[in-house]
Amino acid sequence: MEFSQWKAREERFNTLFSITPAENRSLLAEKLRQFDRIRAKYRYSKNIEEQHTLRILKMEIRRMSKQLYPNPISRILRNIITSSQNQLSLRSDAKKHETNFNLLNEKVQNIGFPDLSEKIKNLIDKEQENFTVPLSYYINEKEKINHTLSFSKNAEGHFELDGFKSSLQNNSAPGNSREYYFKNGLENDFKLNEVYNLLSGRCVEHNHSWFQLDFNDRDASGNYHLKEFRNEYAYDLEKTLKAIPLKEISSQYEMEKLKNTLRQGDRVSAVLIKNGRENQVYIEANPQFRSLNIYDQHLRKAEITSSKKETETLPKQSVQRGIKCKIQQ
Repeated sequence: MEFSQWKAREERFNTLFSITPAENRSLLAEKLRQFDRIRAKYRYSKNIEEQHTLRILKMEIRRMSKQLYPNPISRILRNIITSSQNQLSLRSDAKKHETNFNLLNEKVQNIGFPDLSEKIKNLIDKEQENFTVPLSYYINEKEKINHTLSFSKNAEGHFELDGFKSSLQNNSAPGNSREYYFKNGLENDFKLNEVYNLLSGRCVEHNHSWFQLDFNDRDASGNYHLKEFRNEYAYDLEKTLKAIPLKEISSQYEMEKLKNTLRQGDRVSAVLIKNGRENQVYIEANPQFRSLNIYDQHLRKAEITSSKKETETLPKQSVQRGIKCKIQQ
């Protein structure tokens, strides 16, 4: 690959200046430096094909060196200096390489992916311009999630995580797969549990805004729109929770714990007190209608009206200002 990269540089110089290393001393000297660096980098390779290539490379380096430096003493001095420079350069590259890998690995693990360090390291070592890492696992006996992480080199030659595409498949509805590309570097870096919740149709709170995928609306490229409900949309989660008689909310600590779980997009098990009886239910945040989605123990949706009055009293302008559709491309 590195020989191919140098060949591309030669062709570019030839196109720009109509010169080749055989005709231009400066270009030949640069070619010799590059070949010296490649030989130093791979000299201990155990790959049979690379060992054979290195023997040919050694002869080619000697030929260019004699052409550029006919004096034997000049060649010896140059070889000593070049060897020292290459060793320093290789140590510096190795340190940068390790730092890049550690940062990349930390980023991937912070999102919530399991340990992919060995896979990522092996692919980085192959010196490709970009690569992908696939990952699949079952969330439960019916649902399977697939991720494809995309990496590429930046202008400085360091690898970055561009983003990852996630798709959620349900064995009960094989044709109803949902997928979305989560681009890295946006203001909302979702964790894997939040990714699952978004693909399940639930809402996730980030930086004081709520987000939800709109599975009824796609852009020209077929990507779902990511709806955003900002602060001015006036969704008060705590007020909405207090309007419903839930047994678990016995203190402010319990309230904060419940709110944090709902903000991650989780569907939460709760006990609803109705007519003096305890009813097992599941709840999830619904910022679009400033309410909660409530399901019975069989996950059948139940209608609620506790926040209807609040919705009607808010001006329509406030509602419209609070919604923003975002597309990650």
